[in-house]
Amino acid sequence: MKERLIDFNNRHHLFSRGDSIVIGVSGGADSVCLLRLLSEIKEEYELSLSVLHVHHGIRGGEADRDAAFVENMAGCLGLPFSLVKKDVPEVAERMGLTLEEAGRRIRYEAFEEYLKKTGGNRIALAHHQDDLAETVLFHLFRGSGPRGLAGIPVKRGAIIRPLLFAGREEIESWLKEKGYDYCEDSTNASREYTRNKIRHELLPFATREINNRAAEHIVRAAEKLADWQQYVEKEGQNAYERLVRRDGEKICLKVIPFHDTNSVLQGEVLRRIFEEMIPGAKDIGEIHYEMVQGLAEKESGKIISLPQGIFAVRNYEEIYFFRETEPKEEKEVYIECEVPSQHIVNRNGNYYHISIRVEERENLPVEIPQKDYTKWFDYDKINSSLLLRNPREGDFFVLDSEGRTKKLNRYFIDRKIPAGERAEQLVLADGAHVLWVIPDRISAEYKITKHTKRVLVVTKERIPR
Repeated sequence: MKERLIDFNNRHHLFSRGDSIVIGVSGGADSVCLLRLLSEIKEEYELSLSVLHVHHGIRGGEADRDAAFVENMAGCLGLPFSLVKKDVPEVAERMGLTLEEAGRRIRYEAFEEYLKKTGGNRIALAHHQDDLAETVLFHLFRGSGPRGLAGIPVKRGAIIRPLLFAGREEIESWLKEKGYDYCEDSTNASREYTRNKIRHELLPFATREINNRAAEHIVRAAEKLADWQQYVEKEGQNAYERLVRRDGEKICLKVIPFHDTNSVLQGEVLRRIFEEMIPGAKDIGEIHYEMVQGLAEKESGKIISLPQGIFAVRNYEEIYFFRETEPKEEKEVYIECEVPSQHIVNRNGNYYHISIRVEERENLPVEIPQKDYTKWFDYDKINSSLLLRNPREGDFFVLDSEGRTKKLNRYFIDRKIPAGERAEQLVLADGAHVLWVIPDRISAEYKITKHTKRVLVVTKERIPR
């Protein structure tokens, strides 16, 4: 095992002579194996080793036993020991995570903090081949892409995994041969956790019924995918630098070259954008990638809502991403609209995008669109500031070319809109004169004529979520 560890390190350059390594030790077979192996080569490589144990506050006396076992082992090896105690169930409940997710997050935070405190330059974790195979299958069943199917990286930043060359049975056999004790975690036998079902049921079945080297073959495929992913990430970074620019708090993506880019690299560019705007790209799924890619196919003014209060808007030449606190659902809406401008309103739990701009009539199609969600108005007939608001007493609109008017309240009565809902309707108004009773009637006063030179184009569209 020692020779194989050294060979694995030579191939992957995980640690160098004189490194200071923090070893995460749970007390289980794999972490004990890693600690013992690194201790065996400590003098040869002039390594500075220390031991960190994270107590999750879950298994009561059994967890206390593990902590004491690891502390005693570190003492026997003459290595510094540190214990971090966290209430994982409390963290999981507070952050809306599973116990597995919360435990993992806490462990990695503890490792990073301890590394900074001690001035070390490596964090050694004891994942092995079976862990990698289980992770690949777990990600596969959850619908992950190539990144997830690449499994557990041998090295990422300061984190190294020197034991990925060995399988679980090999590790346990080596410990038995050497006479090294380790702790059994009772939760590892539980079928309650998805990973344990893969570990105890699925992988053994595949090994027994399909191929006795199933785990090894999964690992080999994951290694090839990891190499592929590394290449894609490099090309993705080049594409990102070519396609993306910053404009203050906005991230702007050039539509035409993005559209012409390979879909794999499109995904890499979007991943970088998501991770810039949302730490860890939390709550971002495949559907959100598809939504943004679809936005590149649509006309200007289209908008979509993404998790964590992020919106993406399709402009003429760009898609720009910005963060905005999701609009509260308020019964009263009152927005002074500049031209051009874009607004997001919440009505009955649905988000709507209102786009307002001015175009020269000669630059627009001859035919006026007959759509509920897009209206054209003669911009030069507008007398005061435009308001997007709820109806008010005295509101009216012009019925026809003869100039006859109609009170808005009377219009609502004729349309049989319940009295309790009238105050919550939306209108676009020029003072008390209503241009558009959204999404229905427009005032004849502002209709396009053959004399119109400038057109106010107003679009109301529901934002996909």
